Amino acid sequence: MTGSGLTVLLIAVAASAVSDLCVGKIYNFIVMPALAGGILLRILEAPRDLPIVLTGIIMTYLLLLPFWKMGGLGAGDIKLLAAILPYMGIGWYCTCFVLSIAIAAVISIIILFSYRDFTRRIHMAVPIGISVMLCLLLQQFITQSPIQFYL
Repeated sequence: MTGSGLTVLLIAVAASAVSDLCVGKIYNFIVMPALAGGILLRILEAPRDLPIVLTGIIMTYLLLLPFWKMGGLGAGDIKLLAAILPYMGIGWYCTCFVLSIAIAAVISIIILFSYRDFTRRIHMAVPIGISVMLCLLLQQFITQSPIQFYL
């Protein structure tokens, strides 16, 4: 990933987390340019990876659509997850996806035990942001995603 791609990814994730925490939603004007920029960056840097990236984006939407329909995820959360895929590549994206769900589960358990409130919702952009940061940190130490061994 180039420096400009990393910058766009970090800005999009940080802006989404702030927006989700402050307003309770992730705006399209944050994630859609990030998604388009990621696809364009992928076309310029690694065009051979484009089919798998586009398939991954479509699979993200299809996999998470039922959770959106049930009210467990917002559409902005799904779009944010799709937007980070072109920047991270499929292996690191899968790691990030699993970490996001695990971090969200831990936060949910903490909220449940702290407030004893089943109606509270977590802002999913925060676990996504944390998992992106963790994956970027892990990339500095290992070259291949832990999940990529299974792909």
